[in-house]
Amino acid sequence: MLTGHADLLLGYVATRGSKIAAKIRKWRSLHGAILGPWEAWLAHRSLATAHLRLERQCSNALELARVLLRQPGVRNVRYPGLPNDPAYKIAASQMVYFGPVVSFELPDRKSAERFLGSCQLIFEATSFGGIHTTAERRARWGGDQIAEGFIRMSVGCEDIADLIEDLNQALQSVSPVP
Repeated sequence: MLTGHADLLLGYVATRGSKIAAKIRKWRSLHGAILGPWEAWLAHRSLATAHLRLERQCSNALELARVLLRQPGVRNVRYPGLPNDPAYKIAASQMVYFGPVVSFELPDRKSAERFLGSCQLIFEATSFGGIHTTAERRARWGGDQIAEGFIRMSVGCEDIADLIEDLNQALQSVSPVP
């Protein structure tokens, strides 16, 4: 999310705990944590638009979550910016933006795979926070106790009308209207 271009992996760690901070400093001393000049330039280039990207991604995510709520066959839509989401109250007290990640369930594995295969703008990927919308069927990795039709989507900066159209046509492939 910080750089938004899916070309750099970096982050930061913050803690108030002195024991945790000491472990982090030791790990950093042993493994290194200094960016190279190219990576620093990529991060610097991207930070100038971070606010604009976050604002657009969160706005798009909220709109897609609202669209998903109205879709037959879509269950358990989760987005902390939805007033009916269990996380809304605490998220609203802590956040200005609710993030770009929306999750939902389709009836089964086959439906989820058909949905992902039908998307034209939404790319199937596990990388989140970029300017392009990505989604994945999380259960394909195993190990988690989640439904086979569970989709996790990181919403990007595309035009919202285009994203809604792509979402609707992909959902149509899962359960066509007679």
